[in-house]
Amino acid sequence: MHQIIKLTERNCKDCYKCIRNCLIKAIRYADGHAEILQEECVDCGECVVACPRHGNFVENDLAEVLKQLRSGRQVVASVDPSFIAEFDVSCIEDLRDALRQLGFDQVEEMAVGAEIVSREYERIMMNNEVDVLISSVCPSINQLIRKYYPDMLKYLAPVASPMEVHCRRLRRAYPEAFVVYIGACYARKREAWETGCCDAVLMFSDLKQWMHDKDVRCFNSHTQTDRGIRARRYPRQDGIVKSMARVLGWNRVSIDGVGDCIAALEEMRQRGANRVFLEMTACAGSCVNGPAIRSNRYENRINGTVAVNSYAGEYDFGVEEPETVRKVFTPDPVNRARADEEAVEQVLEKLNKATADTALNCGCCGYPTCREMAQALCVGKAQMDMCLPYLHEKAERHSREVVNSTLEAADRVIDRQMRVVQNIASILGETTAETKVMLVKLKEAIQE
Repeated sequence: MHQIIKLTERNCKDCYKCIRNCLIKAIRYADGHAEILQEECVDCGECVVACPRHGNFVENDLAEVLKQLRSGRQVVASVDPSFIAEFDVSCIEDLRDALRQLGFDQVEEMAVGAEIVSREYERIMMNNEVDVLISSVCPSINQLIRKYYPDMLKYLAPVASPMEVHCRRLRRAYPEAFVVYIGACYARKREAWETGCCDAVLMFSDLKQWMHDKDVRCFNSHTQTDRGIRARRYPRQDGIVKSMARVLGWNRVSIDGVGDCIAALEEMRQRGANRVFLEMTACAGSCVNGPAIRSNRYENRINGTVAVNSYAGEYDFGVEEPETVRKVFTPDPVNRARADEEAVEQVLEKLNKATADTALNCGCCGYPTCREMAQALCVGKAQMDMCLPYLHEKAERHSREVVNSTLEAADRVIDRQMRVVQNIASILGETTAETKVMLVKLKEAIQE
């Protein structure tokens, strides 16, 4: 399977922070470092953001983009609307000037595709095609549902993402061009690879490094000419619902962050819902807090949202889509190995976690409970030494063994010395009391 996020083993050692932050636990730990299990991963990028040693590696398409530019081929870009939260610009024209200095022929906002997607969502609700509609904008959420909630696919909007819609528009407008998507989401790389909607995907971090190397800067030299497009709200929390018209009889709910989305899907399984549109995004704060924007959690959530609000408005591009934007999402269920309860109990016994009093659930290993840690051990995704209390007990036990063996050795030495002293004393006719006291004090010192 094509792997988007990999690990640099030399920078990954005894940390477990990526496991703690991966809510679906798509990581195996072995031989002192972590390994991402691609068949279980949804490419949300939380492990990349969490890694304190930058041990994660995301594939980079910059070399291919440079190759196309050197060849003289026309290169066009679809820029995610979250650009306004990452670059010091006032509008797309400012960023377009910088990208043209790098060699791009044309630069357009992906918000055009977002507007088309919003109109399709409205049509689905107005036609009452489903009782519940989950947005299909976030590729990580789409993967989450396909892999872990295939029974919820009936609610996932059968609509292509704004990236796919817009990039296909660019292909029709520039049939000979090399199409590049530029944004903040690692999962877009998988979407591009699976759909073929564009030829390359660059992260904002890649673009910033490229601009730095070429000494290209963005300047606020343009004034926003339009009155603000509502589809530009897409990158912020509740931005999708705010870009849509209200449909009579439908409620709209915005949920962000993988954990909250999982909780919402579990609630749907248990209780269901009726005439509800669910906006779901994997990043807390949505795309303004995307993994290729932030180097620390929530770094850009406030200022990014303010920038998006300032750039957006209440108007539309007014574009028409000549082709259908409907799409069928197929299930891709993850078949995880599960150990039986007897095996789990045996591991808990070895970890000294078999009772409620000893199962601390401290979370140091990256798993929320000792039982989940034991389950991971049984299927080869974890190691015993990941458990800090177990490791502490192991170290204390080893220390006691060292001390006990030292005391035993001291006893043997003292016994031998006593026999030698007694033999000498018997020959010389002298007392052994003082020597015995000295040797006993030596033994006491070793014990301390």
